Amino acid sequence: MAARFLDDEARAAFKQTIEAVESTSAVEIVVAVRRRSAGYLHANLIVGVAVAFAGLAAMLFATYPFSLTAILIDPFVVGAIAGALVELLPQVKRVLTPARVRRRHVEHAARAAFVDRGVHNTVDRSGVLVYISWLEQQVALVADSSLERAVTADALRDAERVLTAAVSHGGAAVARELAKLAPKLALAMPRRTGDLNELPDAIDSDLATSRSRRP
Repeated sequence: MAARFLDDEARAAFKQTIEAVESTSAVEIVVAVRRRSAGYLHANLIVGVAVAFAGLAAMLFATYPFSLTAILIDPFVVGAIAGALVELLPQVKRVLTPARVRRRHVEHAARAAFVDRGVHNTVDRSGVLVYISWLEQQVALVADSSLERAVTADALRDAERVLTAAVSHGGAAVARELAKLAPKLALAMPRRTGDLNELPDAIDSDLATSRSRRP
């Protein structure tokens, strides 16, 4: 479930990672977690239409004599219900959406979140948004201008791939992989005396809160 992605362990891991990165570099990290980056309503439509036609075919070729009213209405009712149920099955939306389309939506949403969260407002333009989209199981990194010049585009893409691979293992796994970037970020933009924490460290998330069970 989406809520379990950002459980207590994950929140604690992200907190430690943000503190570790910002204590050794001038980089300001903002973590945004979203349930999804687009609606992907085409998946609902595909499933709904397929179920409706399957139901219609079954009724037409069945030995049981269905009424004309049932044949006209029932398949479409069942199709509509099936299409609505796709909202509860994010894996279906992933399967029915090409990877390049999902990536495009994630990148677009990440750049919008970068502006909405004010990541560009640091004095040295050293902010970076770590955008995690749960339905798509993808991570996008959006770096501000100074950090983008200090870290190569290839390095950012490699980091995105590593972080994306960790998403399926939960939020804590993503945080641990993010922590491994601390030395590289410290080398790219070393922390200076008097550096301030300019951006909020709290995770920006629209996932429902999930509390870990305690004995």
